[in-house]
Amino acid sequence: MSAAKAAAKAERAAALRKDVDFVEHTWAAEKLYAHFGCTLEDGLSNERVLENRAKYGENRLTPPEVTPWYIKFLMQFANFFALLLLGGGVLCFVGYAIDSEKDQTNLYLGVVLFTVVMITATFSFLQEAKSEAIMEGFKSMIPKKCKAIRGGKAVVIDAWELVPGDVVDLNDGDQVPADIRVMRSNELKVDNSSLTGESEPQDRTPELAVDSNGNIVTQPLESTNLCFYTTIINSGSGRGVVIGSGDRTVMGQIAGLATETSGEDSPISKEIKKFIQLISIVAITLGIVFFVVGLTNGTAIIQNVVFMIGIIVANVPEGLLATVTVSLALTAKRMHAKNVLVKNLEAVETLGSTTVIASDKTGTLTQNRMTVQHAWYDNKVISEPGQTPDGEPFYDQSSEAFQRLLQVATLCNNAEYLTKSEDGSFIDLKAEMMNPNFNILKQPATGDASEQGLLKLVQPLNDALDTRAKYPKLFEIKFNSTNKWQLSIHGQPGGRPPLLVLKGAPERVLAKCTSYFSNGKTSSKDAEFERTYTQSYEDLGGRGERVLGFAFKELSGFKNDFKFSQKPKPNFPIDDLTFVGLFSLIDPPREGVPEAVTKCNRARIKVYMVTGDHPITAAAIAKQVNIVSQENLDNGTACVVKGDDIRAWTEIEDPVAQRAKWDAALDHKQIVWARVSPAHKLLIVENCQRRGEIVAVTGDGVNDAPALKKGDIGIAMGIAGKDVSKEAADMILMDDNFASIVNGVEEGRLIFDNLKKSIAYTLSSNIPEIAPFLCYITAKIPSPLTTVLILCVDLGTDMVPAISMAYEEKEADIMDRPPRNAQTDRLVNFRLISFAYLQIGIIQALAGFFTYMLVLNDYGYTPSILMGNGLKWTKNSLLCTLNGDSITQPNVDYQTAALEYAQTAYFITIIIVQWADLMIAKTRKLSIFEQGMGNDFMNFGLIFETVLGATLCYTPIFNKVFGTRPLHVLHWFSGVPWSILIFTYDELRKSLIRSNPKGWLDRWTYW
Repeated sequence: MSAAKAAAKAERAAALRKDVDFVEHTWAAEKLYAHFGCTLEDGLSNERVLENRAKYGENRLTPPEVTPWYIKFLMQFANFFALLLLGGGVLCFVGYAIDSEKDQTNLYLGVVLFTVVMITATFSFLQEAKSEAIMEGFKSMIPKKCKAIRGGKAVVIDAWELVPGDVVDLNDGDQVPADIRVMRSNELKVDNSSLTGESEPQDRTPELAVDSNGNIVTQPLESTNLCFYTTIINSGSGRGVVIGSGDRTVMGQIAGLATETSGEDSPISKEIKKFIQLISIVAITLGIVFFVVGLTNGTAIIQNVVFMIGIIVANVPEGLLATVTVSLALTAKRMHAKNVLVKNLEAVETLGSTTVIASDKTGTLTQNRMTVQHAWYDNKVISEPGQTPDGEPFYDQSSEAFQRLLQVATLCNNAEYLTKSEDGSFIDLKAEMMNPNFNILKQPATGDASEQGLLKLVQPLNDALDTRAKYPKLFEIKFNSTNKWQLSIHGQPGGRPPLLVLKGAPERVLAKCTSYFSNGKTSSKDAEFERTYTQSYEDLGGRGERVLGFAFKELSGFKNDFKFSQKPKPNFPIDDLTFVGLFSLIDPPREGVPEAVTKCNRARIKVYMVTGDHPITAAAIAKQVNIVSQENLDNGTACVVKGDDIRAWTEIEDPVAQRAKWDAALDHKQIVWARVSPAHKLLIVENCQRRGEIVAVTGDGVNDAPALKKGDIGIAMGIAGKDVSKEAADMILMDDNFASIVNGVEEGRLIFDNLKKSIAYTLSSNIPEIAPFLCYITAKIPSPLTTVLILCVDLGTDMVPAISMAYEEKEADIMDRPPRNAQTDRLVNFRLISFAYLQIGIIQALAGFFTYMLVLNDYGYTPSILMGNGLKWTKNSLLCTLNGDSITQPNVDYQTAALEYAQTAYFITIIIVQWADLMIAKTRKLSIFEQGMGNDFMNFGLIFETVLGATLCYTPIFNKVFGTRPLHVLHWFSGVPWSILIFTYDELRKSLIRSNPKGWLDRWTYW
């Protein structure tokens, strides 16, 4: 990439992290029309459309640069591990080509090494590159058609044809085709939940929004005169002017962030890369050193090449990546049973390393369903059962005021249940209410979110359909943003006059009342009542709840057949009402979330709430789910950071001063981030990562996509989640339950522990694989092990036992430990290398040499004969001793066969000592007698490696391919004492560690 291109990319990345630079929504209407060359009645002329398109471009999102799939696949072969094995494979083919005797071993070895690289590369390729899929998700959200005004005529055009200045009509149910400034509206409400996380539809009016100081609000997401690209018109209608199209929209910014953001390497990926680099450097160094030593000894070039390949192959655990991949896949399968779908296998371990969970609020921590939380009647605050903490009184059904409150909430309400089921049949709600397993809160309904919440409170107490049938609706004035109330008039049974019911903003409702109904009687409003009302209203509002007031009046003198009308003004009284009480609603926490957050706190994982919702609402929910506590807010260890704060920090030019602001906020123990934009979410993640945190990001909306992709692990919601967020994520919660993340953390920590055990088991056999080559070149003894048999261990007998570690159960304290420190608690540390190589590995090598020499001695070649004769073993006949008599065996084939028997015995001994290695690797500190042998797959692994070893020994076709021989049964038992020694040694070591924790042995050998 050129310097200019890189600079342009960096400039674009910085711009994307700031708010969209809209100012057109703050202009006077005349200035807006003049700027774009349009009028509200006639729209743009066809000529001006072409001019604006040439200036601003088409209304499309710019796709990211896409690397062809075949280039991505080839890049998998460019990593150090793959190049090392490919180099070894090439050397094998070269060795086979120049070998005059055409030894098939080199050919087989080359094929095996290339196959290992191909399989590993394919695994990696399938896990990579999600940018195109993410952009496809954005494309699926883009509106197809829209209604525009051009040249004074209404036309239906493709959304991509829109240009800034186009006048667009918006109606109920439409998807907004661009970022549009509202110039005319009629009860217009827009659903911004996918963009900001706000549960309630938002009013949109032509008026410019002003803050508490009377200043015009310039921040687009806070403006009430803007409708954003891809959001949905919830109700009402309007007309507006396009001020932003394509990439220059809020949604375009999010798409740019999501596709520009590069995914971070997972912690396990970094650990494995470091480990492979270390092992590879050791392998290459040893290979080159002993290649030179071989040349100085006068060995033929081809023999030295084969020897160097053997050293490299013996050092590199070829089966490691396959073992890791299969282990992660098995864990992912277990997590699927717990409603967690893992898209990126490495994400499993990342979740176990997580130090910060940045969670969206709406739909993740909460139910994304407005629910009545409290009521205020009879001059006291009452809880809705099951929704609030213990200690608050529940409602009293015998209260006349409460019954009247329910009546008003039922009648002054347009929400209705959807009783048609998926199979086309209809649900009998009355009958279902008697079913103890039926949850009315989950029953779908039409209407405003708050009205649905009221309806679901009413249903268990008084059937809403019965009440509405008893009091038929005669007239209605719908809610509007000017009045901030809704009114309906209903006929009453028994010849009583019509009943007027009103609900809306409490202060507006109370202003229309002259009396209040409490404790079964109606009283005139007085100062004491207003004081009590104000205190309760502010208390409920301070809890982050949406408060609604309710009132009623019997219209004496009117009859049901009266023609009620509101134009030009109401022909009936709408004042002198009786106030009956308040209901307050909130999107409540999901079941199990507070306990899950507490569990995270115990595991020293910080949980941040990151939301576009109001700070008061966000803080109220955060307290309920244990993300923050009032005590910590009071003592300064917890804080609520607003989007305006972040906006101010980004304006600081000095990067050091800017980082200081971030660090001051992130030093808090508990944090709620409220009223934040998608760019802010990304900045939060990036600054946490800058401080060395491993960040898990959860979310379900389009606005979460950039942060989901940037986080060390992205977790999307399976039910409520948008396709874009699912594509960007590494993991999907199929039940949308935050509590499932805790299961993931446990599994992630378990997989790290088990991978450590698997690697300890696998590395131990490296020493008995390397030692034969070292002795072959230094002591010049016949090679005790061939390169092909090394691969039989690494890719054959060791594979299933190594994978079986993935089935080990978690330790009791796994969620009481802090997250692992990526700098000190490595997957492979010095203590593990020391344990595997210098302790267990050396014992295993001694066992192999013991068996090797024992078998050759049985075939007449004593250890003294072996020294110095290894390089010419297959060419010169040697003196051997059989039954005490020294005889010369002129047949070189006998010597070769004897060596193959010894090499096979060495191979079988590695299997025997690996029995003990597998059992001791089951635990890092506990005795195996405490842990037990309950891992059935591991028990199968012990049998598998033994049966595979026997198959390679006693099957003629494998004898020819791998150079093995059918061993005498006694030669199987020579490794057993060494296996017992390994088991006894490690049990004693662990016992001493347990008896003296933090002692010398613990510090130096606990891996």
